Amino acid sequence: MTTSADFQALFQRGKRIDRPALIVLWRETAEPTRAGFAVSRQLKSAVQRNRARRRLREAYRASRDAAPPRAALVIVGRPAALREPFSGLTAQLRGALAAIPGGRTTR
Repeated sequence: MTTSADFQALFQRGKRIDRPALIVLWRETAEPTRAGFAVSRQLKSAVQRNRARRRLREAYRASRDAAPPRAALVIVGRPAALREPFSGLTAQLRGALAAIPGGRTTR
């Protein structure tokens, strides 16, 4: 997802799944799954926000097989996204994606 309107639609009308290190906002769509990434301003410096965003993108790449086939997703990083080991971050994201109705089963 790239446009501000796409992000705002999910922030306003999307369903929410909370995890300690991240939040997944989602809604069903007719198009194939698209994901966008955002990081809370609770992470004060841009360096920390960019690092958290990179970690979330990589965790999504590792967990993408658990995502539903047709959805719009925004993955919002919390401050714990920097402290959590990468395997834990990936497990949290995989669990959140698997919790979306109509999602794929995790193997």
